[in-house]
Amino acid sequence: MASNALVYGAGGGVVGLLIGLFAGSGGPSQEDMSAAVTGAMRPAQEASATAAQSTADALAALDARLAAIEEGMAANAPDMEALKTAISEEVSAAVGGVQSALSEEIAATGKAQSTRLDEALGQISEGMAESARVAAAAVASAVPGASGEATAAGDTTVSEALGVGQTALFADGKVRVFVSRIDPEGGSVVLAFKGEQVTLGSGGSVKVALGGGSCTVSVMGLSENGVTLGSDCDAAAEAPEEEEAANVAPEDGVRPGSSIGLADGVLRVFVASLDAEAATARIAINGVQTYVVASGESVEVPSGEQTCTVTVTGVGNGMVGLEGSCG
Repeated sequence: MASNALVYGAGGGVVGLLIGLFAGSGGPSQEDMSAAVTGAMRPAQEASATAAQSTADALAALDARLAAIEEGMAANAPDMEALKTAISEEVSAAVGGVQSALSEEIAATGKAQSTRLDEALGQISEGMAESARVAAAAVASAVPGASGEATAAGDTTVSEALGVGQTALFADGKVRVFVSRIDPEGGSVVLAFKGEQVTLGSGGSVKVALGGGSCTVSVMGLSENGVTLGSDCDAAAEAPEEEEAANVAPEDGVRPGSSIGLADGVLRVFVASLDAEAATARIAINGVQTYVVASGESVEVPSGEQTCTVTVTGVGNGMVGLEGSCG
């Protein structure tokens, strides 16, 4: 459009110039003026045609490029259905992995909680059993006429009511429990033993080291008179002594392969073998039949019209101690 306006403007200027020129010189003919105008406008018309052709060519080239770009985009466009399927599969796999991990975590947490619950229930059961035991001992110790000294109820030894600063002795003094503080209103007492302190409520208990094992000290009651303590330490201390006494190694016993006469010769006992670890002896009495007898135990055998007893008093030092009687 701009090219046409330029051509027309240039043509008009040329025409005006020629008209003025010819008018001043006396005026040419109509044919001469037409030929002059046509000759003057031809270069401008040719230039306009060339410019229009160039513009048309440029537009055609642009259309071709746009068509090529559209074809390329269409060829390279992703398969939306396939892309949707792939994304769905990836999301499903990720969700499945999270669900699996979450299920495992929940299972592990549940198992751990179940284990802790079982342990807690076990501790509660032990505590209830201990409380019942010490309560029974407390009732036994409260029988009218009972003395203020420590008394025994079953396997539990019960102390007298103790005030702050007093000490309870158990297991012949091997276990000493000092009363450090009493809070009757709060229902608690502070006990000290073997360099340690512990706060217990009524019915509470604590383990105390004794020899190679342990025993229990319990709070059996709190009152204005003080605190009453119970313990199985005496029974725990006696058990190893009884076990040791049940198997005293004989200083002058009978060795395997030897025999001995007992009960004024009524019994003839032959020692076949010994088991020091089990503290047993295999013996034959008045014959070839053998008996396995543990230390501290006896076996009865008939001898004529009498019934006789052979007792193993101990096994050790490669010998067995034997005693016999008839009656």
